[in-house]
Order: sequence, then structure tokens, then C-alpha cells
Amino acid sequence: MSTGRRAYDLLRGYVNTEWDRIQGIERNDALDELDAALDSTNPGNYKTAPKPEVRVKLPPEDAKTYARQVLGVPERADFEAIRHSFEKLCKRSDPSRFPENSEEARTASDIQKRIYWAYGVLTEDTDETEMRFRSLEID
Repeated sequence: MSTGRRAYDLLRGYVNTEWDRIQGIERNDALDELDAALDSTNPGNYKTAPKPEVRVKLPPEDAKTYARQVLGVPERADFEAIRHSFEKLCKRSDPSRFPENSEEARTASDIQKRIYWAYGVLTEDTDETEMRFRSLEID
């Protein structure tokens, strides 16, 4: 097996693992939301389906919790840990590493969009100067 093919297979496996992890998080959140909606609107013992919503806007606390799960950082993570996780995930899920217009490239693109969203949510309160100069290494 060539080195290029082996690297491609490893990257495809990683992207699929990350995609499954993110979909699992979303699936659990959706099931929790559905259970809560059914419990709050159900006056009797029967279950009724809630009206579907186009997009659910998460409260800031829930959005940050979801963003931490996407990036895989703990609740008390500092800017360095968030940035390190963001950079690692971006490199691994770069769509240009896969054949153009392939399913893996589309999946990697979706993962990268979520990673950028999570990074934006977690760093929105961070001082611009800290974000700009914190990563400089001075010897």
C-alpha cells in the first residue's frame, strides 16, 4: 500500500469518527429536546409530536456547552487549550485533503464549519489583544 493511500485512509477514518461523534451529540440533544417538549405539552398519557421548528436557537449557556463538546475541551478551558484544539481539528478535517466532490470532502467541510462556529462561540468574550498576541512565542 502506498504512503499516500495509507494517509488518505487514515484521514477518512478520522473524519468519519469525528462526524459520528458530532452527530451523536446532536442526536442526544435532539432527543432530550423532544422528550422535554413531549413532557411539557402532554396533558394526558398519550404522546403527541411537537410542531417541527426550522432552526432552534440555543441559549448562550447551551451553545457554549455544545461548542465545548464539538472542540472536545473541558468547561474551564483557557484560550490556549481552545486554540490548540481548534487548530488540531482544522488540520485534520481539511476538505482539501480528500478528492474533490467526494462524500468525505463534504463531510469534512461540514465538520470544519462546526469547528469554526464552536471556536467563534467560545472566543467571543476573549479580549482581541489576548487573541492576537497570546500565541506569540518570545524567547
